[in-house]
Amino acid sequence: MLQITFRRRKEDGYIIIAAVLILSLLTIICVSAVNMSTTEMKIATNELLYERAFYAAEAGLQHVTELLRLQYVNRNSAILSSGGTPTWSFALQGAVDSDLDGAGDFEGSVTVIDRKFDEIDLLVRIWNNDDGGNHITDTDGLIYVHSEAGGSRGASCRIEMLLDGTISGVAISDYSAQEGGGPGKNFVSSDARKMEDFTPTGLNVQ
Repeated sequence: MLQITFRRRKEDGYIIIAAVLILSLLTIICVSAVNMSTTEMKIATNELLYERAFYAAEAGLQHVTELLRLQYVNRNSAILSSGGTPTWSFALQGAVDSDLDGAGDFEGSVTVIDRKFDEIDLLVRIWNNDDGGNHITDTDGLIYVHSEAGGSRGASCRIEMLLDGTISGVAISDYSAQEGGGPGKNFVSSDARKMEDFTPTGLNVQ
């Protein structure tokens, strides 16, 4: 009688090893993908926090610059009307010469803004440059403005600029010519007739 015998090859161990290797490879790929995703998320978050700090510092700088500009015109109006040179000395009151070198410095600066909003700490300070004056006397129309904003996770941004205050004007005097004032009724020392009609004429507004 014919008997057919099948011999089984012993490959069970190889299959288990191959399966373990494949699972290990898949695990490594998954862990790497998760780590990469987490890293990218941290980078994106850090960029967002830095951008918030940057825009806060820039906004603080612009706000103080505009505030100082308005005060610069108002505080120097009397100096301008007399033909003098305007200065930033009004804004430097309260500054301290911390290193005793006779000039303004960062450590002795005047704090203009110090507040916290939307998890951002904003600090804006001003001080006089080394212009031959002292820490509270501006002589060249230049002062430093420093804006610093800090947020969560140590995100921070510092912006510093040299603010140039330049304004020109002429001496202002009252209009003294009045109807009937002065001999000869000339148009230099007095008006010939009082102005009563202030209707604009000859204007072409487009």
